[in-house]
Amino acid sequence: MPRPPLTVELLEAREVPAAAFETLPVVPADDAAVIDSVRAIALRGQLAGRSTTSLLVAGDSNSATIGSYYSGFLAGYGKPFYNPAGLAAVRPDLVATVTEFRAGGSFVRPTTSAVPGFRATDLAATIPGALASSNVGVALVMIGTNDLFWNQAEAYREQLRAIVRTLTAAGVVPLLSTIPPNTYNGGVLAGRVLELNQIVADVADEFRVPVWNLWRGVASLPGGGLAPDGVHLVYEGDGASVNGASQNVRNLEALDVLAWFRRVVTAPADVPAARAWSPLAKHEAVFATGRDIGQAAVVNVFDAAGHVRNEYLAFGPDFTGGVRVATADVTGDGVPDIVVGAGLGGAPAVKVFSGADGSEAASFFAFESSFRGGVNVAASDLDGDGVAEVVAGAGEGGGPAVAVYRGGDFAEVARFFAYESSFRGGVNVAAGEVDGVGPAIVTGAGNGGGPVVKVYRLGESRPVFSYAAYDAGVRTGVWVAVVNSDVATAPVSGAPHVKLTDAATGAERASFFAPVAGAVRLGVLREAADVLLTAGAARTYRGEQGDVFGLNDAGRSYGVYVG
Repeated sequence: MPRPPLTVELLEAREVPAAAFETLPVVPADDAAVIDSVRAIALRGQLAGRSTTSLLVAGDSNSATIGSYYSGFLAGYGKPFYNPAGLAAVRPDLVATVTEFRAGGSFVRPTTSAVPGFRATDLAATIPGALASSNVGVALVMIGTNDLFWNQAEAYREQLRAIVRTLTAAGVVPLLSTIPPNTYNGGVLAGRVLELNQIVADVADEFRVPVWNLWRGVASLPGGGLAPDGVHLVYEGDGASVNGASQNVRNLEALDVLAWFRRVVTAPADVPAARAWSPLAKHEAVFATGRDIGQAAVVNVFDAAGHVRNEYLAFGPDFTGGVRVATADVTGDGVPDIVVGAGLGGAPAVKVFSGADGSEAASFFAFESSFRGGVNVAASDLDGDGVAEVVAGAGEGGGPAVAVYRGGDFAEVARFFAYESSFRGGVNVAAGEVDGVGPAIVTGAGNGGGPVVKVYRLGESRPVFSYAAYDAGVRTGVWVAVVNSDVATAPVSGAPHVKLTDAATGAERASFFAPVAGAVRLGVLREAADVLLTAGAARTYRGEQGDVFGLNDAGRSYGVYVG
């Protein structure tokens, strides 16, 4: 069928560097984008069995307690004889934080990730083992003092990025600390301290994780709070008493940072105020967005001009696993409906909301109700009766099972495995008219899967077409969408590299990078000619040119599903 012309354009990534690190507060500010990121990482960790009151200390000699070596950092709070009365007298607001983290042994847990002499490269190598042997959900990371002596700033940046990637991928929230002043040998390394601390701020901004500006907290102390060697912080007692020694000051700051973290991850999710439903018209072109993990299951419905028509909560206010979305007339009244699927941590619940009045038109489990990986959804007319079917794909942790439900009565009409049944990353789904097939179901492997995209006809368990959207070594999984009879793809994680491919011939029609920071999701606005939508970081974009269109939640960074 005729297709509109497509252009290929490389779009700029989010700007770095961040603000000058010297201006950052000691305790992280309540930055909405950082909070969105922290909540998402923490919830993924909790669903994997991690605890937000279990702490990993990561660093060098200024943080280590190993063998006979004692830095004075935090360990005093974990000793059997610790008495919080002194803390309660001056900072009663921090007693609960000590109690929470002390209960799990966080302050005295042996670790291989805080060792005298460590550089960033050493820490990056030990983090995976430390995570594998514990249920930590948050990490205090201060590394770089030893890197000062090597004068390899860009290598330090890359290692710090690797540390953050490893932690966040495991569902552990990194709290990145700047390093303290340094007066070694008359201060010859002072300039490098500033350089590495700016890198800490840049990397934190790049990944939207918090910065603890320790440098600012101790720089005003006499001599920068340093021992005569100009390198190490000093402590009095065991470091847990409240006084002006630099390590004692740092310990109080650490408690403040941990208290900030606990407040952020336990706060209720934002829930929009209820609003009257704006009825959609028959055959109206619309699309929907759903907030991802860490947020309430808020769905927005937009018209073809990108204006908000409706906003509502698809699941209960306490569910923060995200909500996947699709739009099509699945009830048979000619009005586009909104199909939603529960995200990670939820049962595979699918709901249909009537576009005519916003009422719940259907609700069912696409797979076993005990499954907690959520469900991906798509919708399109697959049998030619004028009413769209609902396509469901198992979410993360499930097999690559696809189920199809007939529009109107939502009876199951098909079920099959799109990939090897032993794969447990789930399956992403799309539906629509595909050249060489007609009405089709399109699948991409879920998280951790290969780059193979498959195209199926309804009622057939063998694909009509199958092709690799990316290099064989790409094991991120693939998002899929159907756009003007072509298949659009994007990696589930990593660079937001979007491709449009003629599935019948394997010919690549377009290739571009979406204007989002990090991973991208795909959707379609079905007008006379389909419009590809990309989504990420609380925004949606129209076409390859990447104009902001529809959702534009300024200052936020939560993930977005679009369909």
